[in-house]
Amino acid sequence: FLQEYLYIPLGGNKKGEYRTYLNLMITMILGGLWHGATWNYAVWGAFHGIALATERYISHNFTLKETLLLKIIKVIFIFSTVSLAWLLFKLHEFSHVIEYLEAIGNNLERSVEIKLNVRILLYSSPIVFYHFFYLLKRKYQNANIFKNFEAIIYGIMLFLIITSSGLPGVFIYFQF
Repeated sequence: FLQEYLYIPLGGNKKGEYRTYLNLMITMILGGLWHGATWNYAVWGAFHGIALATERYISHNFTLKETLLLKIIKVIFIFSTVSLAWLLFKLHEFSHVIEYLEAIGNNLERSVEIKLNVRILLYSSPIVFYHFFYLLKRKYQNANIFKNFEAIIYGIMLFLIITSSGLPGVFIYFQF
């Protein structure tokens, strides 16, 4: 929807480099406002627009050898960036976002309990596991090593998702 009805009619990437960045920003800000007419949604969209424009700038202006380490760094960076942006989407007041980030900072300063680390690893393991599996599958796509284990790996990921899903909550789009 965003690409078809906003980005392309704005000119997409056909009107020059700087206009492409502007079109990405406008598209994502309007996409944020589509979710709700408050500043946190506009900032959420702007955050994604900045991330898309930055990614586009780096990929077009720097040539980096795609190593496994670089791919892992990119996955971690993208996951962290998007997770941070979701704070703006989920928390309706900027003050709540600031309080949340301060609480994270305060918890990092204190000694972190082992139980908390285990829960964090358990909750994030399906996502991390999926991305590593995807990278390995792409690297060894001609080898049939994954054909025999694919159902087992997906079963393990489904088990991890179910066991680490947390408390049930209201579906976020029911509020719109």
